[in-house]
Amino acid sequence: MAEIRETMMQRRVRHEVRSPRAAAFAGIVYAVLMITGMILTYSHVRIAPEDVTQELLQSWSKTASLVIALVPFAGIAFLWFTGVVRDQLSYHEGRFFATLFFGSSIVQVVLLFIWSAIFGAIMGTKNMISKDLTGGQIHVFGFVLMNEIIGNYALRMAGIYMTAIGALWSRTGLMPRWLTLITYILAVGFIFAANQFREARFIFPTWVFVVSIVILILNYRGTHEQDGDISEV
Repeated sequence: MAEIRETMMQRRVRHEVRSPRAAAFAGIVYAVLMITGMILTYSHVRIAPEDVTQELLQSWSKTASLVIALVPFAGIAFLWFTGVVRDQLSYHEGRFFATLFFGSSIVQVVLLFIWSAIFGAIMGTKNMISKDLTGGQIHVFGFVLMNEIIGNYALRMAGIYMTAIGALWSRTGLMPRWLTLITYILAVGFIFAANQFREARFIFPTWVFVVSIVILILNYRGTHEQDGDISEV
């Protein structure tokens, strides 16, 4: 009996030094912030050079300020979400896939911050548009660059991110098989056809949202099972 109690106490200590179970909400926060930001900027990347005016950019200033303010919190939430996933894997995490997983998450956040910085630079120089089209073309270049970052490179890195975590889930069986299969399918699509569909940029935050919900459910079940084991002792 004493040995059983000691074992349960050791498990409880290991549980307490791990990330809070509610930390999985970080993925939900990231998904909400990213989808909101991309919806607000969705129409900006389609602007033609002749349509760019100081008045148009001025009308976007409040929206841009909101998006730029949300991005740092989205980046922090994504890193927290990555930490939660790594914590769930615990000692099952292999070095090779762990490096791909963690490295691609860092690149993802860096690209997100660059995307936001370009948006801020565009809006910060809106008063420099001249009467000819030069100023407008520069701003359109900025919007196209934003679109290339978020719709091409960031999604391809998301594909690497998802491939690595899908491989780890396949080896450990910590997540449902249907989620692992969906992760693989989306990862392949992102890597090879990220820039073919404009709406693809909404899929990755949605995937993060779903994974966070599943982790919360698994954590909830784990808490009750652990409490039941302790009460039986």
